[in-house]
Amino acid sequence: MTQFIVTPAAAFIDETISVCVYGVQEFPNVTIRAFVEERGRTFEAYAHFIPDVNGAVKVDSHRSIGGSYKGVKPMGLFTHMQPSTGQKAGTRLVKKDVTTPLVFHLTVYKGFLSTEDFYSNNIESVTQSVLGKTTVERWYMGKDVDRIEVRSGNIRGTLFKPKGNGPFPGIIDLFGAAGGNIEFRSSLFATYGFASLSLAYFAYEDLVTDPNEVDMVYFEEAVDWMLNNPFVMDSGIGVIGVSSGGQAVLKLSTICGLKIKACVCISGTPFYTPNEPARLYKGKESTCLNIFLDRVIREDDIVDVSRYWPYKREDIDYTTIMNLEDATCQFLFINGLDDKSWSSDLFSKLGCEYLKEHGKDNWKILSYPGAGHLIEPPYAPLCSLCYYKSLGLVIKYGGNPDEHSVAQEDSWEKMLAFFKEHVGASDPVRSVPSIGGIGVITQQSKL
Repeated sequence: MTQFIVTPAAAFIDETISVCVYGVQEFPNVTIRAFVEERGRTFEAYAHFIPDVNGAVKVDSHRSIGGSYKGVKPMGLFTHMQPSTGQKAGTRLVKKDVTTPLVFHLTVYKGFLSTEDFYSNNIESVTQSVLGKTTVERWYMGKDVDRIEVRSGNIRGTLFKPKGNGPFPGIIDLFGAAGGNIEFRSSLFATYGFASLSLAYFAYEDLVTDPNEVDMVYFEEAVDWMLNNPFVMDSGIGVIGVSSGGQAVLKLSTICGLKIKACVCISGTPFYTPNEPARLYKGKESTCLNIFLDRVIREDDIVDVSRYWPYKREDIDYTTIMNLEDATCQFLFINGLDDKSWSSDLFSKLGCEYLKEHGKDNWKILSYPGAGHLIEPPYAPLCSLCYYKSLGLVIKYGGNPDEHSVAQEDSWEKMLAFFKEHVGASDPVRSVPSIGGIGVITQQSKL
């Protein structure tokens, strides 16, 4: 009898799990498939294994000889997921409702099956190959975390914090061109003892729809809101952003002085660029980098914009760099060397050279070979292509799953340590809700 055991059966998204199959000694080859659906978007990965002499397959120590990945990769069934057959190119796995888990369906089949088999017309044959099934819950939000919807003045977003009055070390969390309110990273920060504000700044509720219209005074208001919040330590906060959100937090650090203690910029730039919030403060627009429309490469509906921005030192207009020397915080720059969205590693290095020229040593760069643009918490699948609804195009983000997954594990650990060192530490609350239960309550608030 086949036994399919996953431990733990419910875990945080950034935790490893053990996947084991027992009792398959009569089958020389097996396939293990992982599948997840989020808001109608489906993703999957599969791997081929040869059971050991005891009829067992242990994913964390046995080598996959084919499928979505090869070799020993304990979390390969998660890190190497891709959009399922029939999904739109550029579909990204983003958990929208963090009060519920991502539920992954794991199936073990006899024989070596492939994507073509899973989606063939011979469903009966595939079904008859099933040896066992199980599910695992992967959570972003813990059971001892509060989720507080924020509508205060101009500020819109969601505050996640450990239960209790605190005060807790604070973080403001920004994303990029996707818009809306993306909560998954802030909810995960809260499990480590932070009060984290997932801050929307366009395309959400009554906010503007175009990021070009956002003034940095909006983010400045959010910093003051956090420091005046009784749940948040008033000694200074951390800020984090990815892509244009990373650019925004860099600019914010030059505006807010001692109010910001630590700034994490993921795949961003310290140079002003057209149509992004960082260039606009109190109605005054800064001079921006030149762009090169003739360098954009388009193949069908997939676009490579990596050369749209300057990618060589000689292309850079250095008068467009932010006044980083005015910031008093510590900087952590995180970049993928296969970032196809823009030259984030070059931009970061030039920013740090600029700081050094101004007598500053308050910076560190983490550069990862083979990593793409979207460096997220551990074990999230690589998004190498991203669909932009506003453009109707798919943009290359770059990266390969093997190296990108390493970058996500390493950078997440170092990012948490960075915030704990420079913003403050509080007791973590790392308990997941009970399996199958909501386990959390959304607090509606006018904070």
